[in-house]
Amino acid sequence: MTWTIVLAGASGYGATYVREIAELEARGLVRLVGLCDLQPLDGDARRQFGDRALDARLDRLLAETRPDLAVVATPIHTHLPLGRQVLEAGSHLLLEKPPAPSAAEWQEILTLARSRQLSCQVGFQSLGSGAYARLAELMAAGKLGEIRGIGCYGAWSRDAAYYRRAAWAGRRELNGVPVADGALTNPFAHAVATALALDGSTGWDDIADLETELLRVRDIQVDDTSCLRLRTARGTVITVAVTLAARTPAEPVIVVHGTQGRAELHYTRDLLVLDGQSEHHGRISPLRNLLTHLDQGAPLQCDIASCGAFTRVLEHINATPAPRLIGERWLAHESDGPQDRIHIPGVEAAVRASAERLATFAELAEPWAV
Repeated sequence: MTWTIVLAGASGYGATYVREIAELEARGLVRLVGLCDLQPLDGDARRQFGDRALDARLDRLLAETRPDLAVVATPIHTHLPLGRQVLEAGSHLLLEKPPAPSAAEWQEILTLARSRQLSCQVGFQSLGSGAYARLAELMAAGKLGEIRGIGCYGAWSRDAAYYRRAAWAGRRELNGVPVADGALTNPFAHAVATALALDGSTGWDDIADLETELLRVRDIQVDDTSCLRLRTARGTVITVAVTLAARTPAEPVIVVHGTQGRAELHYTRDLLVLDGQSEHHGRISPLRNLLTHLDQGAPLQCDIASCGAFTRVLEHINATPAPRLIGERWLAHESDGPQDRIHIPGVEAAVRASAERLATFAELAEPWAV
């Protein structure tokens, strides 16, 4: 079957969907019937789909085209209103991650999808990785023994321009609307969601307790250097330690500590390392998986219902006091202007130590975190 599709958000990250939809259309799997964006189409999108319906209002475009499904790849705070429009129009929904900036908004999307009996996939791409699926199988089968804990670490670098790219960047809220653009809830949201999924703890009630250390190096509302530690209802300790203020960026890693083995999941690379032996895997995109679900009934990689535990983490972070600004004595600056980068010397070792020892920054006695 060829599914008709609308894309909301063709620029920014949405450009990846433009390319994928073009590939799927060439194979006869989908037909793009419209694009929704506030800006004119850029070069690639214009060349591929310049003849398709284009509208700045999604509700009007949905009424005109009546697609089978729609992709919403727009800023976080727009997910509820746009997702609501898609579901109320009777279309299946692929919603970019994170699904919503608050528990109430996540619940509203979930309730609406269920009431309309429509599929709602969330774009946590890491959950479509063969490396993730292989590790989840090994853990469920007890091949790593008893799981002592799961640690995640990530060290990226973002310049000043990153926080000027949009009015919502680096904000908890915008004009009274939740945004949740912190390191744990947006750039490294995959680390949180993937660790919870590996433990089989994806429901709202699957978290027993959690604690956070939220820090920042810039004049922003959200965390850019953070440590989360939680205990799931099944007793697993999960830590996620990340920064956007690294001098030497490195791709994130999820470390599973078992009594009979150790595994490292490099989720952006589809790489699994089991006791030092590397396995490279492919991945299936959220959109391709959604199509297989609609065609053949295959399980969704990330149904909106399975984002409960992640949303509880997000809600906890939003409810904590504002992230603490790290003192200048612990920071190093590189260049000026839009390319200005701020580093925390030694932060790369700190986030890794957290994942290895399942410890917080304070427990590691990091001076900039105490």
